[in-house]
This record gives sequence, structure tokens and C-alpha cells, in this order.
Amino acid sequence: MDSASWQALAQTQTVQRQKISHKQFQENSIIKCGYRKKQLTLKPPDYTVVEAASITPGNRVEGSMRCGEYNPPLPLIALIPQSTMGLTLSEYPTLLFYIPDANLDGVKLEFAIYDRESKNPIYQQKISLKSGDAIVAIDLSKSPSLPPLAVGKVYSWNFSLIFDPEDMSNSTFVAGWIQRVAPKSELQHQLNTVLPQQQPAIYAANGIWYEALASLAKLRCSHPNDVTFTSNWESLLEQVGLSEIAKKPLAQCMASGE
Repeated sequence: MDSASWQALAQTQTVQRQKISHKQFQENSIIKCGYRKKQLTLKPPDYTVVEAASITPGNRVEGSMRCGEYNPPLPLIALIPQSTMGLTLSEYPTLLFYIPDANLDGVKLEFAIYDRESKNPIYQQKISLKSGDAIVAIDLSKSPSLPPLAVGKVYSWNFSLIFDPEDMSNSTFVAGWIQRVAPKSELQHQLNTVLPQQQPAIYAANGIWYEALASLAKLRCSHPNDVTFTSNWESLLEQVGLSEIAKKPLAQCMASGE
């Protein structure tokens, strides 16, 4: 190889080393600045029992907020995917909602679940809440009068803010769907053999929305200073277009003194 070829080869290797060094610098800078790669990714479920076309879309964001002369910066929001359909493995799942920053004195909060076939309510609950601008969890395991959700069955739910019981038109609500599915054997084995800290990622990877979100909320309360759980929580909400409430406090944490 002549001197010109050696020089060209040396220049090529130098450029490649510079590229690698620059790439390493970028990656190190990203890590140093506190940015993290997504450790939790929500994927569509591998199995769906009900055809999407047979489901009437719900609404995860209220149509209008009526608080006298005050309009809150953010409305009532259900923490669900844009499809308004979510899967659960549980007989008694937990659902989460963002309550607006509004005066809730005298406001009634109601949650109801309906049988999709009969359209009759199978459970109704009144909720006490004194302040807003927080995310509230409705844990159905604390509802003894609710029959367990059946595997394969689809239920609709409705969460309402009632400002005037005498005039229901002066109310607002969000609505969606929930379907309980049986876990595949591989998924069940994974959940049985990992630590609770690892379960949210497994739920999300299998499209089990309600448990993915609720398990992360619980971990955030029990480990308030763990940046990984905070990062995963924000990432999960951002992936379904709810980044505007990703940093809002969890009422369940405040209630438990965390």
C-alpha cells in the first residue's frame, strides 16, 4: 500500500473514532443531564375478545367544565388510553382520574359501572373529595357490594361531577370501557416470579393498562424519592397523550402521609 493509501486509511479511521467519541459524549451527556431512556413501554394487547367496532367510544376528557365563572386550567380527565378501552386481570381493578383545580364544595362525585349487555348499573359509589388538582384512585377491591368482574366480559363505567343534583344537565363526566381477561400462562409466571417493582413493565408490555398504571401509582406512593418510578409513570402517561397531568400529585399518596 502506497503512502497516499495509508494516509487515506488513517484519515478514515480518525473520522470514525471521532464519530464514536462524539456518540459516546452525547450518550454520556444525556445520562449526566438526567435524561433516561424509556424503561417502560406500553404495547397493544396481544388478544382482544371484543371487536373495536362494537364498542361505542367513551370520552376520557370532559366536554365542558361548569364551575360558575371559573374555568380550571385542566378539565376532568380519565387516565385511560385514547381508545377509552383498557384491559385488566383483576376481579376488582383500580381506576384513576384527574380532578380539576376547582372549588368542590357541595359538588357530588359519583362513579358507576354498567353491564354492557343490559346497560344497567351493577355498582354505584359516591366519593368524598375536598380539593382538586390531583389524581384520585378508585380501588374497587374496597367495594364489597360489587360483584367480581367476569373474565371476557366488557363493562362500561362513568365518573361524574354533579354540581347541582336538581339539574343534572349542569354536570360533567368522563366515560370508558374495561374488560377483564385471563392471563396467559407465561404472563402469569412472570408476574409470580418478579419483584413488585418489576411488575408495571410486564403489565405494560402485555397491554394490561389498568394494572400497569395502578401498580406504578402504588410504587410512587411507597417510594416517593425513586426517580425510576416517577420516570416510568410520566413515560406511561406520555405514551397515551396525557403528558399534561403526568406531574400532578396522587391524592392516595397525600392521604397516606407520603
